[in-house]
Amino acid sequence: MVRLKSLPEPDFLDFTLPADSVAVVTDDGTDATPALVRVLAGRDWRVVVLNFPEAVIGKANPLPAGVARFTLADMSEEELQRKLAEIAKTQGPVAAFIHVHPPSLAELNGGIHFSESDRAILRQVFLAAKHLKEPLNQAARQGRSIFMTVVRMDGEFGLGETILFSPVSGGLFGLVKTLNLEWEPVFCRGVDISPLLDAAQLAEHVVAELHDPNRLITEVGYSVNGRATLAVEQTQGRKVAQ
Repeated sequence: MVRLKSLPEPDFLDFTLPADSVAVVTDDGTDATPALVRVLAGRDWRVVVLNFPEAVIGKANPLPAGVARFTLADMSEEELQRKLAEIAKTQGPVAAFIHVHPPSLAELNGGIHFSESDRAILRQVFLAAKHLKEPLNQAARQGRSIFMTVVRMDGEFGLGETILFSPVSGGLFGLVKTLNLEWEPVFCRGVDISPLLDAAQLAEHVVAELHDPNRLITEVGYSVNGRATLAVEQTQGRKVAQ
């Protein structure tokens, strides 16, 4: 049986990204991305923003001054690979990738939200992992490198009872768990932040997770009830009649 397990606030590991490297943050089309970028830039991180096409994500919000934006012309793997190569060439090697997944705007279907945009973006994040495997593992040899996904389900990994969300974004947790096993030097984490928390709170919690020294946890949620992760609880088996 899987249940929520409360966590204390994380400890803070002071670190900087490898010299001349950048952090790529995807734009979710809300004020969450500018808020996060502003905090990271204020900590002297070199940040660039990767936008999905407007048809997928909607109109992009303004970014803090000096932050470069790269926009995908389409959702093909070739275009994503070109943009990541352009970022590396013009801005510096990628040492951190933070995907901020957009809140679902899909129609309700039988009590569950489904969205073609969710599926398309999910595929792009899997492809980004494929093409960032080498640079992120290379960066890990020089310091801390990061692959993080941020979703807004309910802050409780879908175990809450009051918020409707797309289950597609939950697939990102599976990706993070896999990468955590395969990319041992890279800090991998999936974060679920309740949509009841505002952009400033999202940015604060994401930065706290980026600096968490505990690498035994791969998924963390934040809701109005605080910080939590998932734990497996053993249940007593039922005896079978002979």
